[in-house]
Amino acid sequence: MRIALATMLLLALTRDTYAWDTPMDSAIRFFEALPARGPAAMLRAVRPAPATLAERIRAVDMLPESGVVTPDHKEREKLTLLDSVLAYGDRAGTLEIMVIDVPQAVVALHQRAVVLVSRPALRLLSGRELQAMVAHEIGHDYFWREFERTVAEGDRRGRQELELKCDGIAVLTLVALRLDPGSLTNGLRKQTRFNEMLGADANAADYPPLQDRQRFITTVRNFALRQVGTPTR
Repeated sequence: MRIALATMLLLALTRDTYAWDTPMDSAIRFFEALPARGPAAMLRAVRPAPATLAERIRAVDMLPESGVVTPDHKEREKLTLLDSVLAYGDRAGTLEIMVIDVPQAVVALHQRAVVLVSRPALRLLSGRELQAMVAHEIGHDYFWREFERTVAEGDRRGRQELELKCDGIAVLTLVALRLDPGSLTNGLRKQTRFNEMLGADANAADYPPLQDRQRFITTVRNFALRQVGTPTR
């Protein structure tokens, strides 16, 4: 018998740490409401059309030329691992990857058209972790209007829910590609700790606590694996 995703999450959390109507609960309801079943079908049901050519040109024009750098040979090798994630998300040729020179470890979606990867992030993350983090950023494309609203309104709770939903999109993508969603947890942990050590964590409250994200990622992973008939551990 298939266990409902919300029930699985409830079992994964203790009575002391779980509260109804949290950002996590809202994110769970989003995935439960998807009409299709199986990671690939669920993603197809909600995947938006990619940015248009005009939008991509405008997005690139908005970036300062001085911040974009040319990746070296080792960096290019790691970046080629992103091809499978972009292709699966129907973003090959429509979503550009650019390396930027900033002190923070950053992987971020810019205007639905460019994924910005900072040099510290590129060197800090393993290839699998980078794939997972970019899969999360592709998730932001699914909820771009929602992202813009939460930023404009300073909606911190909405932003936390949004980040979890992007984690969920990443997990479905990784399961569909037969990659380990644990790489997303590891990448988030590495990036968070690096930026904390740097003192670059001013917006940390916009994100769910790492332990909550880890529980959510594990729960969605188990749910997705059950959909494809794979035993979970």
